[in-house]
Amino acid sequence: MNIQLTEKKEQIFRSTLQLVNAGGFHGSPMSKIAKEAEVAVGSIYHYFPSKDDLIIELYWYCKEIINKHIFLEEQDNLPYDQRFRAVWKNVVLFYQDHEDLFSFMEQFYGSPFYEDIRKNVFQHKCERNKIFHFLEQGLEEKHLKDLHVRILLAAYLGPAISLVRSSLYEKTKIEESQLDQLVDIIWNGVKK
Repeated sequence: MNIQLTEKKEQIFRSTLQLVNAGGFHGSPMSKIAKEAEVAVGSIYHYFPSKDDLIIELYWYCKEIINKHIFLEEQDNLPYDQRFRAVWKNVVLFYQDHEDLFSFMEQFYGSPFYEDIRKNVFQHKCERNKIFHFLEQGLEEKHLKDLHVRILLAAYLGPAISLVRSSLYEKTKIEESQLDQLVDIIWNGVKK
């Protein structure tokens, strides 16, 4: 299920993203979002029944943008270990260059909004979570140690998020050699 995107809906998403990053979820009332997006409040409710629905759909909108940039077609035919490294590096580099999306995702994952999505991902194997499925593929094809996918996700994304956080905090760019070193550590820890 892809989000049906219109220009107005995208304006609403972009404005919500900006306001949530500046003031958090509670500091972003629908009236403020409407003003920032230059649309009527009723227009927002035309697309989203509630603010909760808007925030959750904004999450999926961001996930689609992120997935488009980290899962590249030219990497599809690489051996799994090379894709593992490439996707991981793409995550780090994308977030480093898109602090607005990184900040929103960090807030979202630490919020009650994520609870239902988290349950859906692990219980029903939500199709929209490409990294989850990428790691499951590695398990099925016996490239990865026989670990719960939740452990693999933590081992894969945890260091990436930590590295991006420190880079953004220090206002420094991550060197290619650092990316290579860290992804090698991760791969060596989870490969079969």
